[in-house]
Amino acid sequence: MNCLEFERLLDEGELERLPEAALAHARSCEACARSLARARSLERALEAHFSGDAPAPPGFADRVMARVSRGESRGVRWLALPNPVPWWTGAALEPRVVLALAVMALFVWRGDRWLAGARAAWDGFAAAPRLAHDGWLAVGLGPLSDAFARAFAPVTGGSLLVQLGFALGVAPLLLLAGWLAWRAGERLVSATAAR
Repeated sequence: MNCLEFERLLDEGELERLPEAALAHARSCEACARSLARARSLERALEAHFSGDAPAPPGFADRVMARVSRGESRGVRWLALPNPVPWWTGAALEPRVVLALAVMALFVWRGDRWLAGARAAWDGFAAAPRLAHDGWLAVGLGPLSDAFARAFAPVTGGSLLVQLGFALGVAPLLLLAGWLAWRAGERLVSATAAR
């Protein structure tokens, strides 16, 4: 008899029919002895309450359900069940791990084509400062466009891995700036909607 089996027997609700092995375990285990005492106290309280067939106070069920929905659990001891799945199996079944393995498998399978596509995308990204320079010249902002073009000019002769590493380093900053702009727009919209 162990604590888990004892709790299962208590959950069945027949305290007067507990086997002798369960009672012996409760005498030797303090936690199970407390659980047995609480269960017996609850049984006595329920018998005393329902022996007079008095109705529950008005709103009693609503108050109990409100406490349950709020998650109040003062004095309730939850039994921690052992995990039936070993840690290594659980780690292999994590969605993050499965996604990472799938992406890695796709990269190994079609990585050469993706790198060629990344090179073409990087060339297009490298042309963006020139296009911005031409656009700013067209509207009369020549000195600003020259400074912008020098700051973001592509590295000539740099390897694809260096350029890709730079792009991956800058991408989180661009994502953060986009998210901050989105949040600012959301605040503006909510402020105008509140008026």
